[in-house]
Amino acid sequence: MLNTGAVVFFSGTGNTKYIAKLFKERFKDENVNIELIDIQKENSIKKDYDFYIIGSPIHVEKSPKILMDWISKNVPTSNKKCITYYTLADDGHKKYRVDLAKIMKEKGYDVIINASIKMPNNYYHVIFKRDSDEVIKEALEEAPSKVDKIVKDFLAENRSEIAYNKQSKSMKLIYDMFLIYAKKYAKRKFSVDKDKCINCKICENECPTKNITMNDRDITFYNKCIGCEKCIHRCPTNAILYKNKPFEPYKIEEYLK
Repeated sequence: MLNTGAVVFFSGTGNTKYIAKLFKERFKDENVNIELIDIQKENSIKKDYDFYIIGSPIHVEKSPKILMDWISKNVPTSNKKCITYYTLADDGHKKYRVDLAKIMKEKGYDVIINASIKMPNNYYHVIFKRDSDEVIKEALEEAPSKVDKIVKDFLAENRSEIAYNKQSKSMKLIYDMFLIYAKKYAKRKFSVDKDKCINCKICENECPTKNITMNDRDITFYNKCIGCEKCIHRCPTNAILYKNKPFEPYKIEEYLK
């Protein structure tokens, strides 16, 4: 019998965190208590749970290294049941998207569900376009039903077909190259509009790699960026510039009012 569970997740702009909250709400209907473990706020798992849910955004078709390293270090070995989910702007699940399922299986877990959930695009200042408000609202409105289906399938043990052997080595190579490129990305592309900046230091305090320092509206980026987009989207006054120009961010909370 399942009484307690935990969602372990990393979230840049809030999509993966939103899905984590939906899991918590949905399992409450089953009298199951879910705790949220944000890897940026917790450096270990302090309790024992009946099952785990692992959530990740997709960066170049891979789960971010920062999350994979945290799981490797902190998630205990076990034969308990598990759900893994990925959030991304693409619609549909790819067979080679098995990063989370694979690492959890290697730790002994029984991965029942490995699924992708379409969410609003948050990476559009380089080659993609920003989603329209209609597309954003549609994705957010459809998310609860997708979580509902995952929970029902998990409880009924309607297992996902998980093609562990389909993990793409080429995608890992591309992701590794992306990480090299991303290290100096913010340093090269981002700056701050001092007239808009309120020196709140959200960008500094919420950066997962401590890549930013803010001193009296003077921003400094270092060489540890992972391309999570948190700083440019979370800035409350939209003061962070891309190529010295204003950027229209995606703020999930504005669509959830």
